[in-house]
Amino acid sequence: MNLHHLLGRARNDTRDSHRAAVVNAPADTQSFESLTAKEREIWERAIAYYQKDVSPMDAIFDRDLIDITNALAAAGDASSLAGVAIPAPMRTVLEDAAPVFRKVWWERHSRSSRARTEELQALLARYGRPISEMLTKAYRQTWPPEGLTVQVCAYANWAGAYSTSGRLIVMASTYDGIAASDGLEIVFHEAMHQWDDAMIPRLRDTAQRLHADIPRDLFHSLIFYTAGYATSRVVPGHRPYADPLWARGLPGHAQLDEYWLPYLRGEGTLAAALDRLVGSFAK
Repeated sequence: MNLHHLLGRARNDTRDSHRAAVVNAPADTQSFESLTAKEREIWERAIAYYQKDVSPMDAIFDRDLIDITNALAAAGDASSLAGVAIPAPMRTVLEDAAPVFRKVWWERHSRSSRARTEELQALLARYGRPISEMLTKAYRQTWPPEGLTVQVCAYANWAGAYSTSGRLIVMASTYDGIAASDGLEIVFHEAMHQWDDAMIPRLRDTAQRLHADIPRDLFHSLIFYTAGYATSRVVPGHRPYADPLWARGLPGHAQLDEYWLPYLRGEGTLAAALDRLVGSFAK
């Protein structure tokens, strides 16, 4: 997974390549000079493959890439990718590049990922249960009985974290924007996306019934707001992750303050809160 995500960002000219969570990946070449000419050739070939066939895909919305990422996550630290459901050319690229990756990047990337994992585990142990209880109560949902898998890699996507339909969450360890309690909030934020299949149709059905024209990303604003509220209620001094995002175009802040916040504080029912929230966008 670490190698997969690094190659996806090592030479990436997509529109999101300058975002803070991934902008430093191309310059992450410490000890690169130790590689032999043959090893450099292998590495360049791997980057070229990813640049052409993988990097242009979207880690969240492209079904083929989602399947690949879930398959690699399930493979863990296996020494071979034989039998793993990924394209044959990718299997060759990853297995050829793995020794090069281990020589230059693995030790420090692994160290960074261990540190971030330990930080998140400590925060979850201290604060996770009350946050979890607030979120499940607010959405009237439960977590999958088999749990969710969080893979911590040096790099993830442009946002520093994302989730897939396979109950997989990927988080970056080199991005300080999701360190400490911000990372704790983002773990729950990404976990809440597992409820999208329940919440998005409910928002759309409510909007249709009330003749409301809701923002396309209202479901995402709802997650940002709810996860941020729960974390700030439990973790002293925590500032919700979305606080600076509302001014950048994340929709619905005023409506959430007026119609969703009272529900989070214990007033009324989920159905009534959604009616009020969605109804505020009525034509």
